[in-house]
Amino acid sequence: MKRTRKNAFTLIELLVVIAIIALLIGILLPALGKARQRANQLKDSTQIRSVMQALVIFAGNNKDNYPLPSSIDRNNNTIEVPDGGNTQDKNTTGHIFSILIAQGVIETGICFSPIELGNYEEYSDYEFDSPEGAVGGSNTTTLSQALWDPNFRGTPKDAEYDNGTVSNENAAGPGGFSYAHTPPFQFRRPQWSNTFDALEPAISNRGPVYELQGGGEDGTWQLLDDGNASADGETPLGLNSITLAMNGSRTEWAGNVGFNDAHVDFFNRPDPEQIVWTFTDLINESRTQPDNIFMNEDDGDREVNEPPSGATVDVGGENNNRNAYLIQYYKVEAQAATTDISPYYD
Repeated sequence: MKRTRKNAFTLIELLVVIAIIALLIGILLPALGKARQRANQLKDSTQIRSVMQALVIFAGNNKDNYPLPSSIDRNNNTIEVPDGGNTQDKNTTGHIFSILIAQGVIETGICFSPIELGNYEEYSDYEFDSPEGAVGGSNTTTLSQALWDPNFRGTPKDAEYDNGTVSNENAAGPGGFSYAHTPPFQFRRPQWSNTFDALEPAISNRGPVYELQGGGEDGTWQLLDDGNASADGETPLGLNSITLAMNGSRTEWAGNVGFNDAHVDFFNRPDPEQIVWTFTDLINESRTQPDNIFMNEDDGDREVNEPPSGATVDVGGENNNRNAYLIQYYKVEAQAATTDISPYYD
């Protein structure tokens, strides 16, 4: 009787095949991860460009000015200014970009970055008609004249509004705007406009806090040693900032920056060589240096006059500078000599 040999794999052959498959997976997964990261980075760049184009569209109808709540809501149709208050207190990140949403030049999805790792999500409750947070929003018989929805949450620490006034200053919830931008106050106010300047940054991915080590002439920027602090929105974060991981690295910042000519570039450092400032109080050979876009440097000596150590940063008075500074903030307290903003740190 003739025996026939069945075709089958031996145990060793199966183990070899499994090992080869595991090796291929090990090689391909990092490549797929990098491809996904690159795709998200490109999508993020497109979204920043869309926001910049929306700003340009708005400026085209408003004497080249980007949206400024204190200017377009002079009659307090959206937010009431309390007695003794300053109209510039309206100029928070959330209110500024809520205007663009209300006018239909951007959607809430554009405001949420695909590389986001913080407490943010696409805002889903935007009210276009008679928003309850605005003046007259609770009146069911007449149409509100509100120009934006005050309850659009720019940061996770934005206040909640009812009928044009703050009803809950500590309202909990995710933010809806992922990006940092120029704070449009005092000397930086002219930069918040359609200047067509290809070297003037206006919007970027959020960034960490830095310290200048070694003085103005030859100092270098080091991540703030935050002592393993956890993110609460108010504590400045450097080494432990989640913004370091948004583009892949947990030790160095990298991200997209949008400029006032509406183009977007990707950088691997907070002080790109393309963005420079001439610091007038330094010696001649050290005057022109790369500008850290996340720090409010002194225009003269490059130092940070008041290193962030608490919940507010003064962008007025002695700290009133013109160099690049991109941040997002949830509260403004403007006075004659000072303008305190409350940045959101994560």
